[in-house]
Amino acid sequence: MKIRGLIILLIVIVLSACSNRAANIKKYYRLNPDTTVTQNKTNPGDRREAVLISRPTTLGILGGRPMVATQSDGALVQLNNHYWLESPTVLLHRILIEWADNHWQQIKTQAAYNAAIDRLDTTLLAFEKDGQQAKVSLQFVLRNNDGDILLNKTWQQNQTIEGDNYAGFVAAINQAVGLILNNLNQTIDKQ
Repeated sequence: MKIRGLIILLIVIVLSACSNRAANIKKYYRLNPDTTVTQNKTNPGDRREAVLISRPTTLGILGGRPMVATQSDGALVQLNNHYWLESPTVLLHRILIEWADNHWQQIKTQAAYNAAIDRLDTTLLAFEKDGQQAKVSLQFVLRNNDGDILLNKTWQQNQTIEGDNYAGFVAAINQAVGLILNNLNQTIDKQ
């Protein structure tokens, strides 16, 4: 009985060692939009006083580190081998903090609920690969220090993915985020 078990174990080990299947390598990507479109610095005297940039919110599947793709039937799936370095909400929060430096004198990430400062809330509505398109949709709600809504706008960008790899998808996502921030720039500058 022991010899039979050893033989079976040896066969399993040999078969698994001889398989031609490549090892699954997990890849992690950063969000790094082209910030040249968002670098139009407002004169310091023209900037509003302070803003709270809250961490963006999103649906559960979009908030995880695995990248998300849309299947042909419209279902969203998390990918097994392609991940964001951190969740898209964390990555986008950092980018929004840097972006806000162009429009406000002080940027805060935490403040009392009744603090008399502007508040920018962001909702991540889409952040996915849809065939050969990178799809990003962001809703921004800007309130002044009295709680009045100054801006409630949603922008969506679909960018064509160059190539068949996920590096091309990440480049398209970065381009889409950069274009949305450029739209937000133009709208904020008119306020």
